[in-house]
Amino acid sequence: MVVSLIFVLILVVLLATFIGHNLGAEALVQHFWFFKQYDNVPVILLVFIAFGAGVALSLLCVLFARLRKADEERNAKNVTDKAKKAEEKAQKLAEKNAKLAEKEEKKLKKNKKAKEDDLNKTQEMSVSDLQSIQK
Repeated sequence: MVVSLIFVLILVVLLATFIGHNLGAEALVQHFWFFKQYDNVPVILLVFIAFGAGVALSLLCVLFARLRKADEERNAKNVTDKAKKAEEKAQKLAEKNAKLAEKEEKKLKKNKKAKEDDLNKTQEMSVSDLQSIQK
């Protein structure tokens, strides 16, 4: 790809040189660069200036396109990173909620067991109280 690009550029420069020399060595009057008049300027010089300006503008367009693409990739990466972080937060929150639910269940079981024990003690005490009253 790079070799073919260099080959095409060399071909264009040689073609511009050949055309510039065949147009004539000098133009009598040239209007160039915002209506300024130049006398006896070689046409080949104007051809090379135009070629150089075209190359410079093309390189600027390529540079801006690469910068824009890099910005889009960076933004896409930031979005995916934020999404991953949000997923991780949600997962951690779910784990934390699961642990809290387990603790609550354990407390409920302990409370239920304690209530059953208290009920049994109360029943035993009431039975013993009834027996003592009967005596």
